[in-house]
Amino acid sequence: MFGLLQPDKEKVGNRLKQIKDEMNLSFTEFGNRLGLKKTTINSYVQGYNLAPIEVVEKAANLSGKTAGWFYFGDIEDYISDYLTLLGHKAMLEDHPAITEQIKTNFFTNSSKNSGCKNEVGYPVEEFIDDCFADIQDKIMHEYVVNTINGYLQKECPSLPSKQLEENGIIISEKIMAYISISREIHYGEKEKIINFVKNELSTPKNSPQMKFDDYYLIGKLINILDDEEQTEDMISGLSLAYTDKHFSTFFGGSELVKIFQSLRPKLIRLYAEKDDEELYEWFEK
Repeated sequence: MFGLLQPDKEKVGNRLKQIKDEMNLSFTEFGNRLGLKKTTINSYVQGYNLAPIEVVEKAANLSGKTAGWFYFGDIEDYISDYLTLLGHKAMLEDHPAITEQIKTNFFTNSSKNSGCKNEVGYPVEEFIDDCFADIQDKIMHEYVVNTINGYLQKECPSLPSKQLEENGIIISEKIMAYISISREIHYGEKEKIINFVKNELSTPKNSPQMKFDDYYLIGKLINILDDEEQTEDMISGLSLAYTDKHFSTFFGGSELVKIFQSLRPKLIRLYAEKDDEELYEWFEK
């Protein structure tokens, strides 16, 4: 009936007791309302045995609560307990809004897709997995970037901010690709991320003075956009090709140069994401 997350019989008992006390009933009276003997309801309330679904459903009808609440508490508790069971406690502690996001998504989609609900009306674990995957990637990427940038700023204080940003982009994209494949680095494991950074910085390509291979257009553009004069020449070449007019910043136009150069971080990110085999397929052989 249940998935990876199982009800805690003691917590279920406490919730039954809460309802019993709120209704000001004795064990005998509460048992009678549920069609149970005093000894049986007592074993459920004391947490000795897990109340079966038919008993929980009767208690739900009697109290106005849901069967899901008796088994798992509020829906946020259920989502949080499941993700904690999967090892995401640290992320939930830093980002408690995650459970609310998944809950909102569930109530938005559950009416359209009954397959989202389990037997007690709570999200099936696969639904939580899918919702969390999108949220997790975004939070993990932010965590990795912040950790890397913090380390680079501390260890390379004399490096220009531009180079710090570029190194951060390259390394963060590499580590995110590694995480997506291996899942060996989790949220909160800062030391593992830093060790990855140290290893990357020890290779020539990712040293603070790294160079970009310009065999393909991406690397060529990155290198051009690093220099204002080369960027201006490139814009002028485009202008001649499409308008038969030269471009120059002599009487203005520097804003256009800056806009072109603002593409450089995005190109660096793309450069980091793609390998030579992928780029080979992009451009004429």
